[in-house]
Amino acid sequence: MFLCPVAICAQQNGYKSSPFDHMWMNVGNAGFSTGEANYTSIAFGPAGQPYVAYQEWLNSQKATLMKFDGTNWIYVGSAGFSAGEADWISLAFSPSGQPYVAYEDFGNSDKATVMKFDGTNWVIVGDAGFSAGQALFTSLAFSPSGQPYVGYMDYGNSHKATVMKFDGTNWVNVGNAGFSAGQATFTSLAFSPSGQPYIGYRDY
Repeated sequence: MFLCPVAICAQQNGYKSSPFDHMWMNVGNAGFSTGEANYTSIAFGPAGQPYVAYQEWLNSQKATLMKFDGTNWIYVGSAGFSAGEADWISLAFSPSGQPYVAYEDFGNSDKATVMKFDGTNWVIVGDAGFSAGQALFTSLAFSPSGQPYVGYMDYGNSHKATVMKFDGTNWVNVGNAGFSAGQATFTSLAFSPSGQPYIGYRDY
């Protein structure tokens, strides 16, 4: 008598329970990178495929991007595409569907660099190492108009938070550089539905 209403409800909703309904499952093979993967960042492409950017230890700690094609994880462009070591990697897709990565660029005095995949090659967006000083905890997001914005802890401004955007030619500050009251770590940048940039961070 107690089971009958449950069965009817399940049939009406078209839902059949399974022991796998509440389990985490691997997407493709576990451990798909060639070696140690640091600073991982995940985002979905326009077609709904998951992409993961990371620092690939076996490729001189350079940046690598892989996507899941439905069966396997495959490289997007060349593995280890950054010029040098890439830390604090952040991945985002432009409105037109191109993957962009922002990172702390060890080969450019630990300043911020952004690269995009143009369908064939990885190319630098604006100048490499465009921040005033070292840029840690980089976070990348796109405005509704399609401009890439990067937030980070700015060693050139007392370790405070700075946000910059690419205006099509140069990287320019959004408001004042070093605008937080104190040091800002673990920055996370996002846009509101009305198009305003917001940044969250650990506030020293």
